[in-house]
Amino acid sequence: MALLRQYFNGTRVHSLSVNATGDDLSALVGLMDGKVEQWETKSTGGTATAMPETFNTQRWVSRSGKQSCSFRIHHINPEKDENDVEGLIVGKFEVGFYDGAPKADEAYPVYDNLNR
Repeated sequence: MALLRQYFNGTRVHSLSVNATGDDLSALVGLMDGKVEQWETKSTGGTATAMPETFNTQRWVSRSGKQSCSFRIHHINPEKDENDVEGLIVGKFEVGFYDGAPKADEAYPVYDNLNR
């Protein structure tokens, strides 16, 4: 179990608890932008990163047939694009919230202005 804390210019914008293997944890950290601290025990340190002028918040909808679901990414790394996100969703993401839900066969962003 690890706690990941995401910082911009010294301000913590998001924290999440993750129960994953070391490789999966490293892959998740690689998707996050800014300074990311990984806490397993109490510690200090790190370097400050610049706060983005606006947060790159994205909301996505995935569909398969008539079923769909949406999710929000608080701040996606600007170096990532739609291909990166779609590669994680299409054919892999379950569009329902029950066992046996069909996998998403399409995904697209819902444009909004959720900047903080």
